[in-house]
Amino acid sequence: MKLFNTYTLLIIGVLFFIGCEEDYLNIENPNDLSAASFWSTESEIQQGLVATYAALQLQGMLGGSSSIQHPVRSDVGRPNNWNANAIGLNTLTYNENTQIVSHRWRDAYIGIYRANQVLANMDNVSMSEAVRIQIEAEARFLRAFFYNSLYRGYNGGSVIIHTSVPEMRDDFYKKPSPASEVYALILQDLEFAYQNLPQSYDDSSDLGRATWGAATAMLGKLHLNELNYSIAKEYFKEILDSNLYMLTEDIGDNFDEEHEFNRESIFEVAFSIDAKPGTSYGAQDGPTGSEATNRAIGLATTQGGGYRTVMPSYYMTMLFKNDVMDMTNPINASRTGSAPYSIRASVSVAIADDDNTTLYQRSSENGGAYNNSEASYLKKFQNWKLERESDQSISGINERVIRLADVMLLYAECVLEVDGATGYSDALEYVNKIRTRAGVVPLAEADYDADSLMEHIMWVERPLELMFEGHDSRWEDLTRWGKVKEQYERLAAKSYVISGKILFEYDPAVHGTLTEIKEFVEAADVYSPEAHDYFPIPATELNSNPDFLDN
Repeated sequence: MKLFNTYTLLIIGVLFFIGCEEDYLNIENPNDLSAASFWSTESEIQQGLVATYAALQLQGMLGGSSSIQHPVRSDVGRPNNWNANAIGLNTLTYNENTQIVSHRWRDAYIGIYRANQVLANMDNVSMSEAVRIQIEAEARFLRAFFYNSLYRGYNGGSVIIHTSVPEMRDDFYKKPSPASEVYALILQDLEFAYQNLPQSYDDSSDLGRATWGAATAMLGKLHLNELNYSIAKEYFKEILDSNLYMLTEDIGDNFDEEHEFNRESIFEVAFSIDAKPGTSYGAQDGPTGSEATNRAIGLATTQGGGYRTVMPSYYMTMLFKNDVMDMTNPINASRTGSAPYSIRASVSVAIADDDNTTLYQRSSENGGAYNNSEASYLKKFQNWKLERESDQSISGINERVIRLADVMLLYAECVLEVDGATGYSDALEYVNKIRTRAGVVPLAEADYDADSLMEHIMWVERPLELMFEGHDSRWEDLTRWGKVKEQYERLAAKSYVISGKILFEYDPAVHGTLTEIKEFVEAADVYSPEAHDYFPIPATELNSNPDFLDN
């Protein structure tokens, strides 16, 4: 984790001791670390804060499993033919025992527990008031992030609230609180972070800490998902007017290791294969653990050392195929290949006939097998540029959670919802800034109005720009709009074929002899908001918490 002093990361928790009656056996082990002896200095409080940030790396948050599996529940991803977890999410046949369902719940509460440890112990340690306030702001931002994952993810937002470190039985086993109380806690924590986090940090070793921009963006998203568009609009506008962030010249700078913490990044989760490489199992806690993510091995092709567990959906592949280059844009001057695909397409996905790029040091055609009805592979946050002899199965590429392009599109959505036709030009301007950076044809003002521009943002611009980014962010979009059923049915009605490794929409006059392939058919048949907008409470919680079902 390329983050402030991560080598000091410790496993922090309450240690329980079993005593013996014989006095001569009651000898204190000087190597044991108890909660009472640990939280005694400012340095140890900071180490606890680092451990809280480290929870963002876990599999249920921004670690490999989350980044790999969440997209297949939305319209941007599709599973391979043999991974049961991904297939279950894609077909909406997951249950309370499904891996990501239990991991997301578990890891969010690990993060909450650690944040609460920091908050509970910081007042007992001597430090300046400025440092104390900043630590509190960071810990509360992180607690809000973890609780937002639970609030958006489970039981209609009604989950268990912990604002202190559990000690007694009643502290551990609690009933879920109403969703309104969970929302109020998230809002309160984010507002404190918004008021007290710095806009930036002077020391490069502090890269990765939450900033004012991260808190402001999270506040905007929180209000937006509650359809409080006017309030959300103001938070997003603050970020745009702050001039703290700028679009990178090359969109690919947002997906690689070389350009981490760039001027477009608002919040990202750090990984590293240098600090602690670990194994292909992903980030693990502790001094012998790992700071790497297993996203690479899960999404890479066989040629790239991976399992291609999840791939871009056919819908996404066609969107990238139709992401038309603007040949008057100087950014495309060096693209001399015959393929018409945009720069945005080439750095996001691999398509076999894209001869303007490579895949794992091979041609795009040979970097993957393109068998088993596979039409494209993900390149975002992947090791696709590495030399063949490198270990491509683990990755130190940071996960960008919030970046400026996301905020621009969310602001455009708010403007269209709040101001309608009067805000159309303002919204279009931000959409076209993103399209110009991507090297694709800008939208003509005469071709759209407020309604059709919003449709474009929903079904074209946001998926093209942001697919497979953030923490379950596409599902967040679809459920906010109330468009899950509509999109599933729209996509299930489509048919495709693959000819010569290339995906086409099925035309019986042209492809009559080829086998039709489809996607999202099962999801379209079974989806209901009540059953599927939220994950079920994990079986691990129901089985271990005797009070949960009493609610």
